Amino acid sequence: MVDIFQEVEEDLRRERTEKLWRKYGKFVIAVAAVVVLGVAGREGWKSYEETSRIENGTRFANALELVAEGPDRQDAALAALDGIIADGKGGFVALGHFQKAAVYVNAGDPGQAVTELEAIAGNSSLDKVFRDLAVVQIAMNSADASTADALIARLKPIAVPENVWYYSAREMIAVLEIAAGRIEAAKPLLTELADDSAAPAGLRSRATEILRAIEA
Repeated sequence: MVDIFQEVEEDLRRERTEKLWRKYGKFVIAVAAVVVLGVAGREGWKSYEETSRIENGTRFANALELVAEGPDRQDAALAALDGIIADGKGGFVALGHFQKAAVYVNAGDPGQAVTELEAIAGNSSLDKVFRDLAVVQIAMNSADASTADALIARLKPIAVPENVWYYSAREMIAVLEIAAGRIEAAKPLLTELADDSAAPAGLRSRATEILRAIEA
């Protein structure tokens, strides 16, 4: 009888975890993706200003206009971004891959998005800020129970206070713990984020909401 009750309890816990992941996981990923892409854009723009690469800045702006025109111009946008990447001009290589990843995400193709992001994460010639951001976004676009442990291992070196992506990496680790069914492991991470006055307000709010759901 004890085994039966234990099995029922485990089934209920698993069902609860899956509901939490369905409710909050993708929401966290979507919101965080907007934030990190914005920061990536600023970093790339700083690179543009420092190196005075006016031509590449103009080409990137034109590519963004194609992206903004919607799915009908997707192929043209991707081709324009490929041209920028092929030129190999510093931060614009990273920005090209990031923007291509965003196009694929919007088109419902996270697998192809991850391919673009891996091209950044594995490129040692790019600034670390871009490579670390790519790892965070890889986690955002491939997070589930089967990938949780591997992604957490990649995020841990980024989830340190001196890293610009510290809060995003910590948040994703908590989300991955939930995806893996390890709610108790996620709780202290979420509590720290919710109580950290230096953390972004939106992130603190999400951490608080998820904590309430977990502890309900």
